[in-house]
Amino acid sequence: MSKKQLGEYTRRSIILTAKRLFVEKGYFNTSMRDIAKEAGVSTGALYHHFKSKEEIASEIYRETVEKIKERLETALRKGKGTKEKITGIIRELLILAEEDRYTMEYALYVKHREILDVPVCSTEPMELLKKFCRKEINKGRIRDIDPELCAVCITAAPVRLMQLKWDGVIKDPLTSYAGSLGECVWRSLSP
Repeated sequence: MSKKQLGEYTRRSIILTAKRLFVEKGYFNTSMRDIAKEAGVSTGALYHHFKSKEEIASEIYRETVEKIKERLETALRKGKGTKEKITGIIRELLILAEEDRYTMEYALYVKHREILDVPVCSTEPMELLKKFCRKEINKGRIRDIDPELCAVCITAAPVRLMQLKWDGVIKDPLTSYAGSLGECVWRSLSP
């Protein structure tokens, strides 16, 4: 492994470890020393890659927003009609929760406003959803409701399902519910 590759590997290890610790222990209960120890790096190596815990949180936040946005864009690109796009959005969010639980928990549970003064609800993914809703409402494909409420309808159901899965209430894979959940959301939004 080259020096550059080793540096990138160390950086990724720090980010993944910090994300897990921020979710499990909370941002304010996690120290830089905790992150270094859990990541298996020296404190000096940690500070070589990140100047502060806030900088790590900012990077995790940026990555989290980007991952969610990519999933939504995939669903919107692949979906043929409005109903299929909504079901696709739900499916993509559930896939992300299954493949990368800590990313979704970081998005949902960490109080970003306390750390970075940015709420998740005003990020690119939510803006993308509101734009989709606005367009579909204007074309009469979704009933006439506030685009923000429409976006909440699409995201709230899969989020609650994730929480039920993480709490051990449901045992089946999250994606096995995507079709039924998409149908329920569609019925609430169809014109």
